[in-house]
Amino acid sequence: MRKAFLAFVVAGLMAVLAAPASAVVLYDNGGPDYSLGFGLFSDTQNSAAIEVAYYIAYNQFMLSSPATITGMEWWGFYYPCNTPPPSGDVFDYDIQSNPGGGGEPSGEITSGGLGSLAVTDTGTTFGGYELYEYNASASISLPAGTYYLSIYDTASNPGNPFTWAVSTESAAGTAAWSYDTSGVYGWTPNTDDGLAFNLTGGPTEGVPGFVPEPATMTLLGLGLAGLGAKVARRRSR
Repeated sequence: MRKAFLAFVVAGLMAVLAAPASAVVLYDNGGPDYSLGFGLFSDTQNSAAIEVAYYIAYNQFMLSSPATITGMEWWGFYYPCNTPPPSGDVFDYDIQSNPGGGGEPSGEITSGGLGSLAVTDTGTTFGGYELYEYNASASISLPAGTYYLSIYDTASNPGNPFTWAVSTESAAGTAAWSYDTSGVYGWTPNTDDGLAFNLTGGPTEGVPGFVPEPATMTLLGLGLAGLGAKVARRRSR
């Protein structure tokens, strides 16, 4: 019985220690800039007009230390029909290397689907279009550095592409680009504005700077206290 109890306590403590640290804002590129009210296409399926190719938008972001991105938040709308896809959005992400100096993205580092989304109609308009807020979970570990992030829609919504809203941050510090996936125009710099998004997460486990969250340490202490009390009761008998 005693061995079973100890095994249960140890297993519980190991599970607690394995829990990730509380998420913090790793990079904040600002919310949507209502005074401007426009954005960049970030859609691989749904050109808005015959002369507009499919574009995906990228924006620079920086990590000051190794970190794991666990959440993404961004804002956007649908142009020109102002209507989300009937079956819902399907967003993917792409992270590219950054050559520095505001240069264009220069090679994929990692990419993947963002799975289930939390989508909120903000109830406000952005340049005359309904503005939506998006939240998605992720698990992307990266070393410290400067990167480019794309979040783009792959859902079918003909003639009504997702458009990533510009942010309150200036492009001078964020370096945004868009890419014509047909290959006709290639990379196009956006020299005026950044894109509205932020990234949350925490230090990567196993590298310097990773510590369990305070709640984890509290649970650990309670577990050890309970174990000590159990041993003390047995000795007093």
